[in-house]
Formats: sequence, C-alpha cells, structure tokens
Amino acid sequence: MDNSDTDTASSDTDTEEQTGLPEPLTALFDTTLRELSPQELNVKCEETFQRLKTTTQRHQLEKLQWVTRQQSKSHDWHIHRAGRITSTKFHHVATTDKLSKNYIMNIMQYNKTTLNVPSVIWGENMEQTARQQYSDFMSKNHQGLLVSTCGLVVQPSEPHLGSSPDGIVTCTCCGKGVVEIKCPYKYRESLQGSTEDPKFCLDNSLVLKPSHTYYYQIQLHMFVCDVNYCDFVVWTKKEFIVQRVGKDHKLLQDTLPKAQEAFVSQVLPELLTRRFDPALESQRACKFCRRPDFGKTIDCNKCSSHFHYSCVNIRRKPTMWSCLDCAES
Repeated sequence: MDNSDTDTASSDTDTEEQTGLPEPLTALFDTTLRELSPQELNVKCEETFQRLKTTTQRHQLEKLQWVTRQQSKSHDWHIHRAGRITSTKFHHVATTDKLSKNYIMNIMQYNKTTLNVPSVIWGENMEQTARQQYSDFMSKNHQGLLVSTCGLVVQPSEPHLGSSPDGIVTCTCCGKGVVEIKCPYKYRESLQGSTEDPKFCLDNSLVLKPSHTYYYQIQLHMFVCDVNYCDFVVWTKKEFIVQRVGKDHKLLQDTLPKAQEAFVSQVLPELLTRRFDPALESQRACKFCRRPDFGKTIDCNKCSSHFHYSCVNIRRKPTMWSCLDCAES
C-alpha cells in the first residue's frame, strides 16, 4: 500500500488521523552511520535508545493505539511494528542467545508479504465471533463488562516493545485486563487429539503451557498494557475455553532485560544502518533526509523526487509543487 499523499492515495494514512503520530522506528535510518566502526555504532545505539526513552511522547502513542485498532488492516500498524520486539516475537527473542540475520530481517519486515494462508484467514474470520462469545459469557458473572478492540500499544519508557492484544476488557469487579483469542485451524472442528500434540498450546488439563510462545505473548501484553491479567481464549466449532492468566513477574524479570539487550545490540544497529535490507537502493526514500517512506509525502512535479512533508515544511498538499532544486533551475 502506497503511503504517499497523492491524488490517487486512498489509505487511512492519507487522512487527518495520521497527524500527531510518532515517527516509526524505521525513521532512525541514517546512511552515514554505515561508515561507523562497530564500536562507534554500539555507542550510537546506546545513545539512540536513551533518547527514544526520553523523547517518545505519551499522547502520540495513545493516538497510535487508537488509529491502529484494525491491526493487520491498518497501514500504520504495520509501519510501527517494524523494528519493534512485539508480543508474537517475545518468546523467540527471550529464549535465543543471538538472533539470526533472517530473524532480524523478519523483525524489520523486509520483503513482508501478506500471509494468505488458511490458518491466518481462519483466525481473522473467526476472531470477532470468538470475541462476542467471550463477551456474552463473561457478562453473566462480571458487572459492567466491556470488551473493546485494541491497536498497537507502546509505552514511552519501553519504545522497543509493542503489543496488540485482541481486546481490552474492563469490569467493575476485576478492573482492566487484556484478551488474547486463538482459533486454531488444525483443531477448528474440535480439540479432539490436541492433548497428544506436543506443539499445541494447551496441556492435558487444557491449561496454557508456561513454556509455549503464547504464554510469553500474553505476558508481554500484560506488561506493555500495564494490566495484571489476561483472559486467554481458545475457540473451536465445539469448544470454548477461557483461562485467566496472571502476570508472571519472575518470567518478566528474567526476560525483559534480555529483550532490551537484544534490541539495543542486534536490532537497533539494523534500524540505524539497514545493512541487511535487500531493497534499500530501490525503495522509495525522501530525497532530503534519505530515510524510508513514512507519514505524509509528496513528489516533485518536475523531477519526481520524493519528500516527507516535514522535510520541506508542507502541511497541506498544494495543487502543483516543485522541490527547491527544480524551482531554482
């Protein structure tokens, strides 16, 4: 999806909603940093991380959560996940000593394609049904229950982490929590045979396995969203399981520092230099700052060069516009 502000653009990022969002982490790219020595780049990464933690504005992140509630259907959701350790990647990052080049490229979303596979389609199609069933079920025993959708959540003090739970739940008796919904395609008809499957998320007692990637996923949900419980939902055509999972302080204490170290030492260098980016030379980039395409952009009518609005001090797209070089020639 093109993120440019042209006459033909029709995405949600071409609306006023995009104004006031933080810059994505991919905007940290600076081609001159490729000339730094490994030691100099390490110092730059530490400085950049500390700056991110003190300059990221809460009101911008709150707006980001609001405008990305459609999650995978939102262009901004994809843009702002790139370069972040999200809940779905937390298990791998927390249990791996050194991230592979391919996995870092995966975090950066290089060559990202739409997962048009049956399991993903099934999960997306059934999620709303499962959410409504969860809401109806929980409303019987929880006063004032409200379940709402949620976008990408990022905390100012933890800018390298991102979480997108399937729902936010509140009630007068339990307060605020998150909801994570799984509609397993392999067991879409029923959970029969799942207890013999070592890769399935539930154990023989139909309880979420603490070693499973989903357990780590919901733990990061709770940490980033600053809540103390997650209702983990497994939905099939025959079964409906809700397990309330509390925050695992010991696991988070052990894994969060490792995730931060992996980000600063392995992911952030790639955000700054994009050494692994196979399409760096061909992708659209702002001619002024040389950073990747994000936010509102405009093309010069004469040379077709690409610019961010902020780089050329434009607030609204004019009918005709030429860059400074072309205007002076």
